[in-house]
Amino acid sequence: MSLNLNGIIVAVPTPFNSDGEVAHDKLVHNLEQWNRTDLLGYLILGSTGEFPHLSEAEKLAVVETVRGAIPPEKVLLVGTGELSTRQTLESTRLAAERGADGAVVVTPFYYKKVLEEEHRAEHYRRVADRAQIPVLIYLIPQFAGVYLLPETIAALAEHPNIIGLKESSGDLQALKDTFRHLGGRGFDVLVGAPAIFHEALEAGAAGAVFAVAALAPRACLAVEQAWRRGETERAARLQDRLAALARKTTAAGVGHLKAALDMVGLYGYLPRSPLPAPTAGERAEIEQALAESGFFTRAGDGQWLENEYFDFEYAD
Repeated sequence: MSLNLNGIIVAVPTPFNSDGEVAHDKLVHNLEQWNRTDLLGYLILGSTGEFPHLSEAEKLAVVETVRGAIPPEKVLLVGTGELSTRQTLESTRLAAERGADGAVVVTPFYYKKVLEEEHRAEHYRRVADRAQIPVLIYLIPQFAGVYLLPETIAALAEHPNIIGLKESSGDLQALKDTFRHLGGRGFDVLVGAPAIFHEALEAGAAGAVFAVAALAPRACLAVEQAWRRGETERAARLQDRLAALARKTTAAGVGHLKAALDMVGLYGYLPRSPLPAPTAGERAEIEQALAESGFFTRAGDGQWLENEYFDFEYAD
């Protein structure tokens, strides 16, 4: 099994209403706006999607809503990783039945003092053996607190149904080490850190999964397009601005991203407790970051609208 993963995939936040329930209508509203761009597809039920805060029934309903609201050519990746292999297999099966194109499986993290590298690797093999859709390894050590060695990733890449890696550590050297161990084999690596995007593409990455793409999809696409045209200086300058925007929004937490979405005409509202919402001072910093990025124009109603093109020159 294979997927086209060459492009930008947005990490989708799960919207909630004032009663704390999943706001499916608002999710569809956001998807309608993102569908108008050249984004490759969507990752739902990842860290940005607050997957630990959702019940199984809520997760499945989100998959159904998203699959029904996006064109068939848009890739749909679903976070299906659970604490046990058994439950991960079940979650993957249920997501596949509802139209998921691929499963993004977080590395088992709870029993850190008991699980060894070989146990985590075997978990992925067992999931991939029985999954009806392709599997991607998901590394996010800043949240999960665990990692996989580059040689382990390379060994897992030999499995015909483990097709890629979502690498969200932001560690460029670790990423390069992984590519060295992969040795050029057909295995797609997607990065999750905007600050190293064009360097990751240079190293061999297929594309990216960015939470900031929910906020500024055209800016993310502009970085990729500039790099693919060989405009490395332009790609670097765009990336610097994108990374600065991400630091004040997505890197600061889901609550900050959701607040930023409200400012640009999308629906964000609040994360589920215990995740915090930004303070008034932090909201002011988010607005300042939107203004300083150069990616947005302030509309008459006070909202920020993402520009269609980024042809202006950037100062060093």
